[in-house]
Amino acid sequence: MLLRTYGFLAAVVATYIVAVIGYSQINLLNLVDMGIAVDFALRAQTLQHDLVGMLDLFLPIVIVALLLAFGVAALIIRRVPHLRTIGYVLAGTMGIYAVIVCLGLMMGTNPIAVTRSAGGLLSQVAAGAVGGFVFALITANSKDNVKDITKDVIQGSV
Repeated sequence: MLLRTYGFLAAVVATYIVAVIGYSQINLLNLVDMGIAVDFALRAQTLQHDLVGMLDLFLPIVIVALLLAFGVAALIIRRVPHLRTIGYVLAGTMGIYAVIVCLGLMMGTNPIAVTRSAGGLLSQVAAGAVGGFVFALITANSKDNVKDITKDVIQGSV
């Protein structure tokens, strides 16, 4: 149980960081497209600001999305344990995607502005995939699970 808790917390942190990096850098790319000069110092400063500034709103969204997605995935993975890694990767991906779609439907527009573009949406669901992979790696509690994960990574099925 403790391993799953650590795995979940690590997955949330990984998802949050990757999602905020995508959010920040895509927004800065939009500024560059408008002709505004963006240097490395501004990129780093913006990322730092966004990592702290989005804690109160976006982090709870990530927590709920992954909690629900990993819960559903665990039920499915019990029946197909050989697909454990890909199952959690897909769960993280779909969990973030489902939250984005639900927020868009509830509010009439998507409050996560970067997800209004295909690249922005891809950056956010990729962050969910990273979180799912982190969860699968950390919670692999037997040598057989570690072998399956390693084999999946080597074969490129993740």
